[in-house]
Amino acid sequence: MGAFFQGKKWHVECEYLRKHYQDNAFKAVNALDAFVNYDIPLKTKLFRKISPICRYDYMSDQSDGKKYLNKLANPAGSLIVNDYKRQRLTGGITLSLCAPFVADIRINYEKYFYEHAVYALPSEKDKIVFELMTRF
Repeated sequence: MGAFFQGKKWHVECEYLRKHYQDNAFKAVNALDAFVNYDIPLKTKLFRKISPICRYDYMSDQSDGKKYLNKLANPAGSLIVNDYKRQRLTGGITLSLCAPFVADIRINYEKYFYEHAVYALPSEKDKIVFELMTRF
């Protein structure tokens, strides 16, 4: 379920997801995403706009869908938590290039919040992200 608002310079969106496992094999998962973007027009030869952004993500404990017994994959076992509850707050900017390119340069900082940070995967820890996004 989601909703969004698109104004002249604003883009705001929010989504909620609830995931259920077959035969109630694991507790249901809740996820929430919220995003705000504001476009500031630029009059330069390189960039047509700059957009500050803020995003919030939440996901409760979930399973990868594999059964485990004594911490080893085993069809006789049960689903376990192996993707831990977390929240993430992202702040950054998007620089939109002028024609002839239809591309954006994104620079974001992602801050993660865990109840038990020891379980965080390396890809899901605090980081700075640089992206080049193209559309064609």
